[in-house]
Amino acid sequence: MASIYQPKRGKPRRQKQRKSGSDTTLVTVSASIDTWDARGRGVSRSHQPVLFADGALPGESCRVAITKQKKQVCEGHVVSVEQASVHRLEPFCPLAKQCGGCALQHVAPEQALEWRQQALDSQLRRHHKLDTLPWQAPIVSTHPGYRRKTRLAIDARDKNNIKLGFRSAGTKAIIDVPQCPVLTAPLNGLLPSLHKLVRQLKRPEVLGHISLLESAEAIAVTCRVTQSMPQQDIDAWTSFAERHNVLLRADYGDKGSETLWGTDDSLTCETAGGCYVSVTTEDFVQVNHNVNLAMVQQALDWLNLQPNDQVLDLYCGLGNFSLPIAKVVNNVTAVEGIATMVQRADTSAQQQGINNIEWRCEDLSDNDVVSALAIDNNTKVLLDPSREGAHTVCEQLAKRKVQAILYVSCNPATLDRDIAPLLAAGYDITNVALMEMFPYTQHVEMMMLLTRK
Repeated sequence: MASIYQPKRGKPRRQKQRKSGSDTTLVTVSASIDTWDARGRGVSRSHQPVLFADGALPGESCRVAITKQKKQVCEGHVVSVEQASVHRLEPFCPLAKQCGGCALQHVAPEQALEWRQQALDSQLRRHHKLDTLPWQAPIVSTHPGYRRKTRLAIDARDKNNIKLGFRSAGTKAIIDVPQCPVLTAPLNGLLPSLHKLVRQLKRPEVLGHISLLESAEAIAVTCRVTQSMPQQDIDAWTSFAERHNVLLRADYGDKGSETLWGTDDSLTCETAGGCYVSVTTEDFVQVNHNVNLAMVQQALDWLNLQPNDQVLDLYCGLGNFSLPIAKVVNNVTAVEGIATMVQRADTSAQQQGINNIEWRCEDLSDNDVVSALAIDNNTKVLLDPSREGAHTVCEQLAKRKVQAILYVSCNPATLDRDIAPLLAAGYDITNVALMEMFPYTQHVEMMMLLTRK
């Protein structure tokens, strides 16, 4: 059995998000757009200061409403296109300009990836004084219908106008979303019935949100319940679950959760190597099934895993990478900061007969914890941190001489920061590629392999 280590300092704190500034238009200008940045914003360098414009494409002339201005940069959004790019498309979703989920439906995903790679190539080479980068082909997604997990927000303040959907772009207002084409077909197919159900509830205001997950076994629906539901609402929910054959759970926050309908609340999502991770609707799960499989397999290939390898999987989550890696190598040490995820990953490994993983619950932002990890010259390291990155880990790795470091990043800005000590310590970038985990959004992911010279 793998051993579980409890963290000494508890769960790492989340950094507080700064509130965004006002979106009040300061001035409207005409701007020629030169390039894109990594977030898919148009960049006008002829405007002074440099202008970043949401909704603009390279080669276009646009009227841009400037909403934020500093000494060296200003930001805004397109209000009209004076000269359109040949790559501009009409969004396929009628709510694209209102909903905050998909900001890049006005351009083909393939072109979006190409422009973003150009932006990141320029940024990384400039910051680290590199002549070239060894770009590999990106991992691309299906379009659309790719998203197997989502959370629906609810606004039930006016019972005659209940809204169920997503936040609008740049505000906290909820946009009513009767259909969402980026969801997988089974999840999208549930939306009309969910809308009808919520409007029939006696007390819809007790619902905080509704989470949906398409797992390998079933569609799971979890209601976040903030106050007691009347019995007639519970009956309505269970009738809905039985009619649509979905697993239904209620999440009461600190008071726990329960299954309202369904015989088995054990859900799994496939990863590479014939392995699976055990999940709930509230867990972090890679929302794009096909891209996730390709991502994990690419990680295994790039690391060139051998039977005698020792692998350190940091920020391992539920074992998305750890489990398939363990089927190839001698042993894996998998470290995660959330104890419940570590415990569930360990149980999942035992169920699959994988017993060469040491699961540890540790705070990887703690320099002493990272310094004490067993890292030697035979170790290969995989990092899959949250958006905050892995700065402490990379500073420690820079002092060691491991064979290879594979960095899976959901935030290129923190990847850019974190690799600086590794490059200074003599590591080379061997491979780098984009991953289209979230088509049509401003979010882009990267994978980078660094090896010793």
